[in-house]
Amino acid sequence: MEKQGSYQIVRKRILNLLKTNQLRAGDKLPSERNFCEETGLNRNTVRHGLLLLQREGVIFRLERKGWYVNPIRLAYNPTNHVNFAKLAASQDRQASWTAVDKGIVVVDENANTGESEGFPLGTSVYEMDSVLILDGQKVAYTLNYLHAERLNGIIPKIQERAMTQVIEDDYKIKLKQRNLIVRPQLLAREVTTELGVSFGSPGVYIRRIKIDEKNQQVLTVEHEYWRFDAIELRIDQ
Repeated sequence: MEKQGSYQIVRKRILNLLKTNQLRAGDKLPSERNFCEETGLNRNTVRHGLLLLQREGVIFRLERKGWYVNPIRLAYNPTNHVNFAKLAASQDRQASWTAVDKGIVVVDENANTGESEGFPLGTSVYEMDSVLILDGQKVAYTLNYLHAERLNGIIPKIQERAMTQVIEDDYKIKLKQRNLIVRPQLLAREVTTELGVSFGSPGVYIRRIKIDEKNQQVLTVEHEYWRFDAIELRIDQ
């Protein structure tokens, strides 16, 4: 019979592999079956040790793919609207993303467009979702609403360049962040499906509203859903 706390054997084994560089950031871990055979522990005990490391932010699990070593977290100041590409590059990371056009919607009382701080009722907006990818790993899902008249034809341009950059370069608009919400939450199924993680995984939700710096008109309402182990929030005073 296994002693209480024997799951620590798995935890210590993985931490030692990391310490000796036998496992590195982004590497796939051996299968749970391999850990069972190596340690003589049952599957539930091995899984307990792995889940403990996941809670500590050391490893993460992708559905139907297995366990991986978590890369270094992306240092992220949500009060600063530096675009994802520049943020990643500043930390020697490689960023990419998708941009899916979900059509134009007219803002009504049921729209998730920033409530009273966001778009006025009746505004036509593009609805676009994206997956943010860092060093080949999916780290965040975003749902954005963009002013369709002021930013006409923007979504195809976002395929290769960050949205903030496109707005400033192509539309000659300087954005200002007006409203910010940050909170932890369990990720919804739509988000976990896009990111390839388990339903109900912990995450960080960020909602930001950006306006035209000149006339204060709302131009974007952005919803970001991050894997909890992918970012580290840092607020500079």
